[in-house]
Amino acid sequence: MIKKIFFVTARIYKQLLGDKRFLALSIFVPLFIIYLFKVFIQEIPLAMFTDPNKFYVLMTAFIIHFTSYVLCLIVIVRERREGTLSRMSVTNYSRVEIVIGYILGYAGLATLQAVLILIEVNYFFSLNYGAVIMLKLFGILWTLSIISISLGIIISNLAKTEAQIFPLIPLFVLPTIFLSGLIVQIEKITWLVRWISYIIPFTYAQRALETIIPGTAMQQNNDLIAKAGELNVLFFYGFALLVICVLTLREYE
Repeated sequence: MIKKIFFVTARIYKQLLGDKRFLALSIFVPLFIIYLFKVFIQEIPLAMFTDPNKFYVLMTAFIIHFTSYVLCLIVIVRERREGTLSRMSVTNYSRVEIVIGYILGYAGLATLQAVLILIEVNYFFSLNYGAVIMLKLFGILWTLSIISISLGIIISNLAKTEAQIFPLIPLFVLPTIFLSGLIVQIEKITWLVRWISYIIPFTYAQRALETIIPGTAMQQNNDLIAKAGELNVLFFYGFALLVICVLTLREYE
């Protein structure tokens, strides 16, 4: 099993290195979007934000979440259309081996993205966080990237062509912006749609980040159990999505 997982992972790396255009888009599109965000935000009075640094970090997390989801979504649908997944299934690769291999493969790209984005954000917005806090932020952003990749795999399992996935992009983006607490606190959202907030992964990523970002109410809370709880929910969410990936993967078309 381990050998087959590593074979799938190695194939993903080979494919990424062979597709220079996709690799460039995966790396530079998030960096360019963050640059546009920096250009935009510098024209807005900082007084309107109670905690500018918190807003910068959370928007960075959202950009990573969105771009990882969309890029992985498109690639997996392409893989299915070209018959790659079916060929692996014919050669006795299990769904678990395929899913874990894909996630490990794209985890390398997620790691590179998270490192470069944190460097860029720290440069543009002068966060001046210590090494320990930056490592913690990296860990959460990396976990969020893996969750985004898992979501991309799940949605692609339900679609056969790129055209079928495009309507699902705004369905992913808009609830995340409006209902995750990024702009409006969840407690202030009407109860009719508030329940959606608790099935959005970014809700938990945001809370986990707030336990780390200096100056936030959750960071100032010394209850270690409460802080660990936010991180545990995020990790559990990632594990649950991994299981769903395996269950929804279609071995044959």
